[in-house]
Amino acid sequence: MIPVQYRNAETDEVVDYRYEDETPAMGSKVWLGVRRFEVLYRWQCVPTCCTVYVRPVSIEQAVPVGV
Repeated sequence: MIPVQYRNAETDEVVDYRYEDETPAMGSKVWLGVRRFEVLYRWQCVPTCCTVYVRPVSIEQAVPVGV
């Protein structure tokens, strides 16, 4: 388990901190609380911890609407 700190890429605010089995890949989508975020990049990833910068996914992208 790797401690991962998720930060908002625009504000540098800590969004969440949790233990993950592996570091999230860049471009992947993750749920943090009740919102979905896109992983933009990882910073200071070492075997003992990782800081991941994310941005919120717009509602249109997060919930596909069937036509």
